[in-house]
Amino acid sequence: MIKKIPIAELQPGMYLHDAICGWRVEPIFSFRFKVVDAGQLERLRELGVREVYIDTALGDDLPGAPTEEEVRRALEAELVNLASCGELPIHHRLAAQEEIAAALEIHNHASRLIRQLMTDIRLGHQVEFDAVGEALSSITDSVLDNFGTLIQLGQLKTADDYTFQHCVGVCALLTGFCRLLEFNRQTTYDVGIGALLHDVGKMRVPLDILNKPGRLTAEEFDAIKLHVDHGRDIVAGVPWVGATALNVISHHHERFDGTGYPAGLRGTEISYVGQMAAIVDVYDAITAERVYHRAMEPAEALRKLHEWSRFHFNEELVAHFIRSIGIYPLRTAVNLESGLIGIVLEQNPADLARPVLLAVFDARKERPLSPYRVDLATDSWDRILGYVNPERYGIDVGRCLQAA
Repeated sequence: MIKKIPIAELQPGMYLHDAICGWRVEPIFSFRFKVVDAGQLERLRELGVREVYIDTALGDDLPGAPTEEEVRRALEAELVNLASCGELPIHHRLAAQEEIAAALEIHNHASRLIRQLMTDIRLGHQVEFDAVGEALSSITDSVLDNFGTLIQLGQLKTADDYTFQHCVGVCALLTGFCRLLEFNRQTTYDVGIGALLHDVGKMRVPLDILNKPGRLTAEEFDAIKLHVDHGRDIVAGVPWVGATALNVISHHHERFDGTGYPAGLRGTEISYVGQMAAIVDVYDAITAERVYHRAMEPAEALRKLHEWSRFHFNEELVAHFIRSIGIYPLRTAVNLESGLIGIVLEQNPADLARPVLLAVFDARKERPLSPYRVDLATDSWDRILGYVNPERYGIDVGRCLQAA
């Protein structure tokens, strides 16, 4: 049985199954092992771990500790409560094919531009920042006007182009976040520029470290952490990179409890846009397929962010971010009290817990359905029980949506 316990309760003899930490987008620690000495416990504390999951089948138990399933249900209930706070989110719906095509063109154009810029930096070529600024300005304007559809393209990332596509994904998500918080267009534009450039410093990190599929050594992780300083150095003095964009670049790996890098800032020492960027950077990273981890479903990623926010992020901002994309993100598979399995098509701004779904499977009769729409705002007799893994029911989300 998997149970959640505070780090203070972790003892030699227990089997560590997972650790709750805001930096785990980098493969720097092997989480699954039997604790044998106090040194391992101290290492976890140094890394900012405050809570862990243990496997009682492989090590000692802590009676009374909540099970993983109990924690999951509690987190999902908290997310539903977040959705009922009366703050209307941005309205999201699955985009039409022509909107997807237009957004894909923006996405690909932006990815190519960031790729070229980063390649020039890695090769030591002279970068014509005036020309780059003009091109990025055009891209950022396009993202501002199409961020909702671009967010839906977040799963397009490939391992080879991850760094470039990650920058575009963070730009779209941060732009939506800024819109929810009612930033003016200029500030939102500046945040978008920072997002597009936030990982530019990785081009000064050796490729064998940047693309390493296995766990990083402490020295290799130190080299990775330098990418923030490198990025700041690269754009220093560039006239169109203002203070807001620079804060996104400088603070996206800082953590609210001081366990981030490079400066170990805590709380309001971190700029507001830096706090936002930290949340978005992690969400986009953990929902992407990488050589060292499988992509999380968006719903699971939101649950993790909410769990981590207790220590590592600004809890209020995490709540706002979750509202900005919905507690049941588009394309998420959910199960209903009626036994139906549905895919989220559209969110209801008045009640995030009652989106529009595409019903595709009957779990009680264990059979697929001819897809049809269910609007939970009007079909009030039914309700969502929680997220489900579509693979469990043999559901291919993309194919279902195309056939609908």
